[in-house]
Amino acid sequence: MAKPKSKAEELNKPNIILCEGADAYYFIIWYLDWLKKRNENEFENFRAVNFGGNEELNRALKSILKDPNYDDSIKSLLIIRDSETDHKAAIQSIQSALETANFPIPQKPHNVAEGLKPNYSQNIKVAFTLFPTLSEESKIGTLEDLFIENLAENNVENVLNEVDKFVNYLKTNGRNFGHIHKSKLHAYFAITDENSVNGVANNSYIGAKVGEAARDGAFNFDFKTMNSLKSLFLEIMC
Repeated sequence: MAKPKSKAEELNKPNIILCEGADAYYFIIWYLDWLKKRNENEFENFRAVNFGGNEELNRALKSILKDPNYDDSIKSLLIIRDSETDHKAAIQSIQSALETANFPIPQKPHNVAEGLKPNYSQNIKVAFTLFPTLSEESKIGTLEDLFIENLAENNVENVLNEVDKFVNYLKTNGRNFGHIHKSKLHAYFAITDENSVNGVANNSYIGAKVGEAARDGAFNFDFKTMNSLKSLFLEIMC
């Protein structure tokens, strides 16, 4: 069995992924784990960091400048967050935070900018990308939108159709949903069953958070959108 990596070894990883919130953080951790199992640890040198809410990105970038490994070890920086209800505002917010911290600024999502590190003579690669598209073509939405469109369960469309009927019925009867994508996804989690259905085994994700469900196999990591994120990892990798 491989020896567990020490905290110091983890901190020395040169490629940092700043993730918005715990769900995105754990989602990326399990995606990296999935990649490493299929690519002979090609993605071993990435370190995911939860930067909290979007208003905390400025603080997170400043903390990177104070990282004891900043001068020699940190070679690239990738920011991942939701587009929410305004993808253009999300892009501007990230670019503004990078500008304030004097990092190179990509002109659009899923592009890499390379330039001098703030306060140092070495270059750094910087990129950002947005859920749910994880591509140059951004649109409104969140991680949950990406997740619910790529669930791993067999014939999941039939289940999601019933979830839609249920949620729409509640809407017509006065129930308001501030985050309908999250409501639909967690409604789906709530009706999963670990027993087999028509001879096909499934898992239960009742009460699970998004990262936990990703860890336990609810999400299909092997599809076009995630391959686009993998390509960005490879482009920014040092």
